[in-house]
Amino acid sequence: MDVASILAGLIAFAVSVFGAVLLVFVTYRLNTLVTRKLDEEQLLLSGNHSVAVALGAIVLAQALLLRHAVFPSMVLIRDLFVRPAGWAHVALVLGQCLVFFLVLGILAFGSVAIATWLFSRMTRAIPEREEILKGNLALAIFFAFVVLGVALVINEGIADLARSLIPEMRNGFLRID
Repeated sequence: MDVASILAGLIAFAVSVFGAVLLVFVTYRLNTLVTRKLDEEQLLLSGNHSVAVALGAIVLAQALLLRHAVFPSMVLIRDLFVRPAGWAHVALVLGQCLVFFLVLGILAFGSVAIATWLFSRMTRAIPEREEILKGNLALAIFFAFVVLGVALVINEGIADLARSLIPEMRNGFLRID
């Protein structure tokens, strides 16, 4: 049992938890800003199941895509434990991690926003937004599955992009016994 590996794993876990909470909160807030004509919180508090399903699906879809920002960040953070690093290198790594989260966050938010916009354009005969606000749970569930389906398809592209963001390490191999 290598103490540095365990410590790196614990830090990776902490970054994941912090990143998840922050990203889900930011995603939720961005969604409420984009739809500022609606008061999602009041609709949720009043028990509107349709709004809960639709908003939950959007947040889940974005979280599904944003999770790919964690892996490249963990690779860089683990590298700090493999070789000694000065404060400048630590700051660079933290900056790179922030860039990973920002780039993939923008892509995730944009992808889901475009998917919902395209869905409403392709189904012009169905006023999704109005029906969801009126409490049409069947339409909200269908909308949720469309959003999640699009996120699942986009998922591989985001994962590949996330892997390509990982810089080549100069250290060689990490040997774990």
